[in-house]
Amino acid sequence: MDWATTENRVGGRVRVLIMASGILCATVYLLHLLIAVSPLLYFEGFVAGYYSLLNYRLVYSHNSNSVAMPHTDYTRHISLTYAMVSLTMLTLSIVSIALVVGKRLLGPAGLIFGVASSLIPTYSLLYGFLYRVMDLDLGRFTHLNSNGRELVFRTNAGIIVYEGISINPTPIYTYILRNTALLTILTATAVALSATSIVLAMLRIPQAATAVQTKLALLHRPGDGTAYIALSTLTLLSLASIFTYYPASVAVNLQPPPATLEAPIYAYTCTGLSRTKGALVYTDFEAYPVPGWASSGGSWGLASGVVGAKGSVLRGIDNNAGVGASSYYYYNTSLSVYTTLWVAVKTRFVSRSENTQYYGIAMLNTDRTRVYAVVLENDRRGIEIRSFGVTATGWSTHVNRERLAWYSSGAWYTIVVRYSVSGTTINIEAYFYDSSGTLRLSASTTIAHDNVFVPAYIGVVADGLTAQYDEFIVSTADPRGISFSGFYAGMGLEVWNNLGELVYSGTVPGSITLSVVTDMVLGTGTDGRIVAGYPDNSICLDYKMPTVDAILGGDTYNLNTRPITVTLGANRTSASIAIYISGSSTFLTLTRLLRVSASQILYARLILDSLSVSTTLSLDIWLEGMTTSTSIMIRGGMPILTSTNVIQLDFGVNNFIAFSGYFTTAGQSATLYLRLELCTAPDGMGACVYYPIRLEVGSSA
Repeated sequence: MDWATTENRVGGRVRVLIMASGILCATVYLLHLLIAVSPLLYFEGFVAGYYSLLNYRLVYSHNSNSVAMPHTDYTRHISLTYAMVSLTMLTLSIVSIALVVGKRLLGPAGLIFGVASSLIPTYSLLYGFLYRVMDLDLGRFTHLNSNGRELVFRTNAGIIVYEGISINPTPIYTYILRNTALLTILTATAVALSATSIVLAMLRIPQAATAVQTKLALLHRPGDGTAYIALSTLTLLSLASIFTYYPASVAVNLQPPPATLEAPIYAYTCTGLSRTKGALVYTDFEAYPVPGWASSGGSWGLASGVVGAKGSVLRGIDNNAGVGASSYYYYNTSLSVYTTLWVAVKTRFVSRSENTQYYGIAMLNTDRTRVYAVVLENDRRGIEIRSFGVTATGWSTHVNRERLAWYSSGAWYTIVVRYSVSGTTINIEAYFYDSSGTLRLSASTTIAHDNVFVPAYIGVVADGLTAQYDEFIVSTADPRGISFSGFYAGMGLEVWNNLGELVYSGTVPGSITLSVVTDMVLGTGTDGRIVAGYPDNSICLDYKMPTVDAILGGDTYNLNTRPITVTLGANRTSASIAIYISGSSTFLTLTRLLRVSASQILYARLILDSLSVSTTLSLDIWLEGMTTSTSIMIRGGMPILTSTNVIQLDFGVNNFIAFSGYFTTAGQSATLYLRLELCTAPDGMGACVYYPIRLEVGSSA
């Protein structure tokens, strides 16, 4: 009697749990089945159709032909298996419920436990694989979602309008698939209930009869054994269905991606800089002795590590052994054929050896017996314009300024002198700048006398002290500035010295003069770099000064430009371009030959088909889109690389075919035949088109 009471009590609980877990399992598998067979998203507009996991395929149309994306084959098998498993387990859930209604317990409990356990891999299959694949593939075109509004792209060819895309999710997608919490809670509850029911079903057998009845369970309950066998068979059949091919129906059709070639923003190239050099003599005193220089009195050499100087400087120590008891270091080639010249030097006081201390610029006559000097006075904190042997047999002072508040002993100052001789009259103008380039004082004098001479030897002077000198220059032009002309309004300019220091960076309103009064021999007096840029900050010309020369105060540069000729095909899918570039390896011409207007995701590369070039040509051609590609390279007329890598283009017209190159001589020409490859997917996947481009290149004289 007690045994029967216990069995009835436990049996009632087991029936309730089995019924509840069976209903939950049936509900969850019904939701899985709906996800598998129902449309999840509807598309209208530019992309029309629906998105479903059943018989999963992605297809696009190209020239009226359907092309399937190959990666969807495997996904299709997985989705079909997912649908079959859901249907099978839904059926078994209903069978278990029916068995419970028929008063059977242990068999339904085991069956529903197996069904509930299968919910776990089914859940993982959905969210661990299918859902991730779905998100990845949807990303191919959801960026075009405009909620039905038109897509408008502005190009130089006009405004291009495309029908927009409207993506409408179904309730199954919104409330079941996207709402992961619903399936998670239902799955966990069903598994927990089924596990509890199978445990309680085992308790239905009393302790005393457990051993015997357990051994004979399959003999006493053949229906239960049949249920377990059926479950195993159906599970194996479901797994085997993954190898079955089911043809899919229509998925998504994409239209061919539009792209056009457009003329460049700036229709000219920069082919070189014409230089007018004013400097006759210059040095930054980086070596001693300076080639072509001589001394008269004094002890001369180099000093390094001096604050305020770039590189080494000249050091002069007076010993009263030169003309007028001073010491001179000068350029030892006569410049007396020039009646008007500019002279400049940067100088500083180091230490005194006498009560009177002068240092600055000296100009000597042919026999080195007479002198003009423009100097700083350290003892009197002033400046002087002096002469020796001109208006008197000794020194004469023509301009004297003392006790100047701005003068600081040991600071760097730049002295700039302009002289002009006419007959027996000389006019001397002097300008004194501090280390920041601020003009502190200007003075001038006119000397009229029979002993007036045209300066022949020009250099520096030290009297009663030790001084240092840097940035020496003699020029026919004012060395305080460098002039640039021939620029289009808004173009950019950069000037770099040989030390890699940026001297100037800014826009040019046609012409400009840069002040270089503190560094008239730029850097340390060798090479340098000048960069001209288009108004959009892209480079137009890169000029590298030879190491035997330098960028100098008094230089004048005129930018040389030539027009670009572009002829586009009727549908803007082909182009013919003619450009001129530099005819010297010191000038590198850079430009953007064409723009590529893209209104959809496109992957591009540039291919060199053929060419006819001379051995004097070196160039690079590359693509600029969302990234910059590698280059097609030609060196000495020989192709090194004949294709760029593939890059993704940006939307709109911010994609370019860019060029840099030069000929080593003027009057050369070359012809290149290129193909622009545009594909809807990277690595040659998807639909591809090819735009032919003919490029003619000539070198400017």
